[in-house]
Amino acid sequence: MVSLKTIEFFFLNTWLWSMTWGIYHVPTNILVMLVLLKIVGRFKLISSILLAFFSKVFSSALYTLIVFLLVFVIKLQFVPAEEFNSCQTINVLLACICLGFVYAALQSIFFCVVNKFYALNLRVTTLIAFVSNIISALLIYRFLEIN
Repeated sequence: MVSLKTIEFFFLNTWLWSMTWGIYHVPTNILVMLVLLKIVGRFKLISSILLAFFSKVFSSALYTLIVFLLVFVIKLQFVPAEEFNSCQTINVLLACICLGFVYAALQSIFFCVVNKFYALNLRVTTLIAFVSNIISALLIYRFLEIN
């Protein structure tokens, strides 16, 4: 059974990753999503640019808001690895993929909101969000050299 603290620490740690080494995920994902929206989704170029950019801005802002809620309202505190006895170190690939899944889920929420105002194929855009985030995570993992 997963405790609420585990979920809170997952969001906090993934957000910390996104603000450090995972910062490369943002521009990479915008470019990959732009290409996928244009080629697979058959969107117009301007629509692809706007959807790719604003879905990433929305997901980043919403994720930061969620983490700030955890830190300032629920009073979650970051525990460094040295001080936490049963801490497990995750590898870089897992961190990149977890960040990709979080961003993809939040971008899917964005597409649901946009669909209320403009007709989108939610299946295609949600699939593109997940595929583009996983491709971005794998690209970041491939080119990120942490010693």
